[in-house]
Amino acid sequence: MPAATPWLDQVPPDLAHRRRGLGSVVMAALHRHAARRGARTGILVATDEGRALYQRLGWVVHTEVSGAFRPADR
Repeated sequence: MPAATPWLDQVPPDLAHRRRGLGSVVMAALHRHAARRGARTGILVATDEGRALYQRLGWVVHTEVSGAFRPADR
């Protein structure tokens, strides 16, 4: 991954503020900030709930992500 590749992960919305456009505003600001610093691409890990927002903003699904964990008692 190039050094100038922003990575966004786990940006949970406050449920009281959903569907008010705040995600679009925040993502636009982050995009401008990264672009000014030379980023030409970005990586975003989204939930199923957030996918529609990011696709509206021009992000393209490259691959589905699977999560896994190993319980401490194993």
